Amino acid sequence: MPVVKILNIEKGKLGIWKFRESSDDLQQFFRFTENEKAEFRCIKYENRKREFLSVRLLLEQMLGKKCEIGYNSKRKPHLNDNPVFISISHSADLAVVLLSEKKAGVDAENIKRNTEKVAKRFLADAEINDIRQSAQPNLQRIIYWCAKEAAFKFSARPAIEFKSQINIDSFRLSNDGGIFTGKLSKDLPHIKLAFHYFFYENNVVVYCVEVENFER
Repeated sequence: MPVVKILNIEKGKLGIWKFRESSDDLQQFFRFTENEKAEFRCIKYENRKREFLSVRLLLEQMLGKKCEIGYNSKRKPHLNDNPVFISISHSADLAVVLLSEKKAGVDAENIKRNTEKVAKRFLADAEINDIRQSAQPNLQRIIYWCAKEAAFKFSARPAIEFKSQINIDSFRLSNDGGIFTGKLSKDLPHIKLAFHYFFYENNVVVYCVEVENFER
């Protein structure tokens, strides 16, 4: 049986599906539409097949009904015939789906993933200094990465420079999870974001929403 966790968040839900089944196993529970059948036939790799099916099965559990996922020209997902915002992420062993009445973004990563070699590509100097002062620098770096990925998904804009156009405010890492803030400055006006993070087994999940009444 699948391991599924669904959390209620402000103005939405966040669902987690732990990968245990093969794509062949998952197909036994999945009702393909013609569009989904055509899309699934184009997927070559087992892990991508499993991600495709688990996300849609999780979505069905979250909504209580079948709903197709569509994509715009930039490959940003949306729900067909449903106004709720959707954001999707995968780690090595999880699929995560965020549904929100407000625009939002989510990302998940295994906490053991090594991002040190690419840190200078996505972190500003101030963020690197904050991480150096952390008691758990590797974990904090992963959370920064997830936050910037979540902000990118929130933006729905291409060609965002993670290092200079998504900035994370200094925060103290807690093993119990928490909230921190940041700013998306791709366009004017700049957007203040609140990032919520928590841990699930060997993964961290970060999702973001806009801070309302932000003085720009």
